[in-house]
Amino acid sequence: LDIAMHGTNFVASAGREGGVKLFKYIEGTNVLEYVGSVPTLVRPLPGTTPTIVTSVEFNSLGKLFVGGSDGYLRMITFPVDFFGMDYEEMKLGVENITVVVIPSSKQKQQKEEEKVQQQPPSPILSLDVCEELEMVATAHANGNVCIYSVRDDDSGDDDGYALLGMWNPFTASKGGKSHARSVAFVSNESKQWSIVVGGGNGELWLQDIHSSLVEPSTATLDGNEQPATETSNMQLFMENSVQAIKPNHNGPVIGLASRPDGLIVSIAHDGILRVTQTFPTPKALFGLAGYKVWVGSVCIDSEGKRLISDGRDDVVVVHDFSKEPEVNDEGDL
Repeated sequence: LDIAMHGTNFVASAGREGGVKLFKYIEGTNVLEYVGSVPTLVRPLPGTTPTIVTSVEFNSLGKLFVGGSDGYLRMITFPVDFFGMDYEEMKLGVENITVVVIPSSKQKQQKEEEKVQQQPPSPILSLDVCEELEMVATAHANGNVCIYSVRDDDSGDDDGYALLGMWNPFTASKGGKSHARSVAFVSNESKQWSIVVGGGNGELWLQDIHSSLVEPSTATLDGNEQPATETSNMQLFMENSVQAIKPNHNGPVIGLASRPDGLIVSIAHDGILRVTQTFPTPKALFGLAGYKVWVGSVCIDSEGKRLISDGRDDVVVVHDFSKEPEVNDEGDL
């Protein structure tokens, strides 16, 4: 269902069998060796099934953020020097991996003490990690987008991990209710931040957020029947900043990727890859077509000059914008 890579030789994968599998690339062999699986996700309580993991993403420090079909966001931390270990050491080190469920255990205990009744959270379909804001956004099957703080406090425990706010752009949509199929943070060169959501109905929505970290929300995860409080959401989301990004795609928007200058790339099951400028107002710049079947995913290289996408036809396409356009003697491109 998803893969993530840390450095040049470590891969985490999520499949329909459940859990997260870990692999190390052995240099000079062109082989990915299986290291092990995240223990608590593959060996659940008796009578339960492994957690189906739908999305995975590393940050630069090697922490792995995991979204599950059970609706919970998890952070996986590896032992010290784990990524520098050789293959045999890594296999032993897997047993010392720790998993934290976000929001923090402190918040969950408070909810229990308040006897708040919650329905099971909606499955996570996608997530995006923003290291600059120390936030993670998750897109859920019921249309919700949840934004979490993943800031470590001075004590090193998980008290800084909290649900900051929640938004469902599809409740007021003319297209009706929809899955939130993809999500991404995007900023411009002035460090104005927004969150972009791609829907299962082909719609794209944007809302501006405050870049300064706010107090945790009192929202629950059980759907749009119990939204975040007005005060907490106002701290995170800028007032009257919701905008639709047009035109819509003609299929579920299954991938989003952003660039630091405010560009967002969306890709959908209609086979179209579309580039949109998000600041100061959303404006579609151009679209690229060519896939005969569903598109799988999209990413932007570290220089922001190449778009890499793949499709169900087993084809990977690279759109390279790194070269300066050629100009003829008349000054035309």
